[in-house]
Amino acid sequence: MPTDTAIALALESTRTDLLDYVNKTIDALKAKLVENAAALPKTFKVPTQEQCRDPRNKDGANLTERGVEILYRLFDDGAGYNRASKALEITQTAARNRKGLWEKKGGMDRPRAILDIDS
Repeated sequence: MPTDTAIALALESTRTDLLDYVNKTIDALKAKLVENAAALPKTFKVPTQEQCRDPRNKDGANLTERGVEILYRLFDDGAGYNRASKALEITQTAARNRKGLWEKKGGMDRPRAILDIDS
């Protein structure tokens, strides 16, 4: 019988796979159905697990600007310290400190940076 941890990990993996699938499908449909889709405002996507683990998110032990934006988007999506820290492979303390900075910058209303994952 699987442990609670194994079940939770499997569910999180399924969530990220489904989000990635939905994003790719909508992007493809938008490209086919909307004239001048490239001229539309950028949408800000929730990063997938693969995008969270991208080496460009870290410079040694520190998060890069890209990594900070990825982390903030997880917070935008309602992630807690545990989910965010596991996704980016940082400590829960680091995630908690960054969440404080996210809140000071306006939380959900903060200015967002455009990343390569957006379209």
